[in-house]
Amino acid sequence: MLKDRKKPTEHRQGNIIKLADFIQRFAEMRHEKDFYDDECNITDKYQCKLDGMMKEIHLFDISEIGNLYLTSGGRVVLDKGWGEYFTKGDKKIFSLKELTSGMKYDEFIRRINEVKKPEEK
Repeated sequence: MLKDRKKPTEHRQGNIIKLADFIQRFAEMRHEKDFYDDECNITDKYQCKLDGMMKEIHLFDISEIGNLYLTSGGRVVLDKGWGEYFTKGDKKIFSLKELTSGMKYDEFIRRINEVKKPEEK
């Protein structure tokens, strides 16, 4: 499991956010003044940090990214807890599983019609 590198908030949380923070931290490290010693080698302090980060990313299950949803707000979002959130105006229309594994045509059309604006029907 990836650790929190920045304080989680209601709109900033979940595994995708942790992964993005991990990548950002990894990219920024080499620019810190004590990352290299006088011989341009990575210092022991940062070598330990890099080793820890490599173990951390090795244990991260990249396949667990949550469930994608197409919403009535016209957005494709990840479900809560994975880095995205639904606004009050959003309503789940389809899950990623439904979109990729298929569904009955009548059910597909019914859900689309439910979220259409009156002038679009």
